[in-house]
Amino acid sequence: MRLFPLLLFCSTICAAQQKAITDIAGGCSTTNLKKNLYYLASAKMEGRAMGSKGDVLAANYVAAAYKANGLTAPYDKNRSYFQSITAILKQDKATLTINNKRFDIFDGWQLYPSLPADLKDMPVILANHTSPDDFYRDLPQMEVREKAVVLNGVLMAKFFKSGIDSLSNVLTKRGALAIIWSSPSVSKVLDRQRSRKFIPQYVQPQTPAPGSVLPLPEIALSPERLKTLLAADNLTTNTDGTLQNPGDKNYRELKTIVSVELNRQFKETHAPNVIGMIKGTDTSLASVVISAHHDHDGVNGKEIYYGAVDNASGTVAVMEIAAMMNRAVKQGLRPKRTIVFASFTGEERGLLGSAWYVAHPVQPMEKTYAVLNIDMMGRPDTIHVNHKMADSTNYAYILVKDTLNRGLRDALYGANDASTKLTLDTHYEAPQYIMRRLTGSDQYYFYLKGVPFIRIDCGFSTDYHKPTDTPDRVNYSLLTKQTQLAFVTLWNLANK
Repeated sequence: MRLFPLLLFCSTICAAQQKAITDIAGGCSTTNLKKNLYYLASAKMEGRAMGSKGDVLAANYVAAAYKANGLTAPYDKNRSYFQSITAILKQDKATLTINNKRFDIFDGWQLYPSLPADLKDMPVILANHTSPDDFYRDLPQMEVREKAVVLNGVLMAKFFKSGIDSLSNVLTKRGALAIIWSSPSVSKVLDRQRSRKFIPQYVQPQTPAPGSVLPLPEIALSPERLKTLLAADNLTTNTDGTLQNPGDKNYRELKTIVSVELNRQFKETHAPNVIGMIKGTDTSLASVVISAHHDHDGVNGKEIYYGAVDNASGTVAVMEIAAMMNRAVKQGLRPKRTIVFASFTGEERGLLGSAWYVAHPVQPMEKTYAVLNIDMMGRPDTIHVNHKMADSTNYAYILVKDTLNRGLRDALYGANDASTKLTLDTHYEAPQYIMRRLTGSDQYYFYLKGVPFIRIDCGFSTDYHKPTDTPDRVNYSLLTKQTQLAFVTLWNLANK
């Protein structure tokens, strides 16, 4: 008969703890977020390119915040927060050959993703369909094995909208070697890519998920380069890449032979992750990781890529969450699970810092309960701005992968109900977006090891990866609310 009073007592204690945590979240310092963001996105940081002076300065700044808030240093006998990662710098010279005419990368073409090896002497089959249904209807009759498949801009735009990954998987299973496509928009993309040639490239970790298929290489052509591709067959196109005189069939083999060749040089480099810990009351439990990346794109001549939203915003949020968690500990509210605070380098160069950490963790991956990753906060995205959405200063995009049913979505929604009451937007959980969203930030390599995750972000603004991503364009009220949400979510995860 004593069970009910005990349950009532425990419920009262839990409610009091939750109120105390919500109160601490309410004290999230907008002033500190703004001060720290202006510092990390200042000219002094020189764009925080991985391994640069600015990257090291940013890492030192985060480490100082960890120390000030009582986080345990896990390295060098508890004297250092720095985990040095090793990365291999590569200098690629890619060449596209169309019927013996050679073109360097960005000279009318680009490649996604980077190739593991050359693609030599590919025959080409051209599809002139303008709808995915028509393309898939004819596909069984098209011999695509060991060929590159050419698609026009109209069809490719529809595949991008419905989910390019599904097309890639279908063609891969049929033995195709590459997708070639063209539209007028490629010329604009190439102009941007040429402007970003200053950014160094690194060897990418090759650890695809079990049973997964690597993306089929996509060769995007400018309209001018498409003319080169079709010249041997005397074919001409409309501005959208569709054939002017298609004939009876929607597909045909071309006389053209295409190759892509890579010439590479390599150099070993190093850069700092910043890792700190708050030990839980039960160290036998699996830990929780909260992460953000502090690196960005660096400097191009006299232009600095400040990276205020991407991702100084997430970095300062993690710093402020460390401060709030420290206040909780001082009030006797230590989490049950150990929390690992991770500020990663090298995200912009291919998730290099998080991949390194996952391979060299302070807690084994099988002892990692969940990851909460923050990448870009505090700036209404183009969707909210262009559509003048009512919640444009009161939302967060979320992506949740709870493969082990550990209650991650409950932890997130419970935190939101108890604190900020933001609109939690699941737009990027739709099938056509989820794969590129999944692979596009630091949660990915945890996911490959089976660790469930939550990602919180604000989406893409007009200044994404431009020198104009500056701290004066951040909405600090929105950043504060999104940081509060992340803090309470982290507390909920750490007490499951």
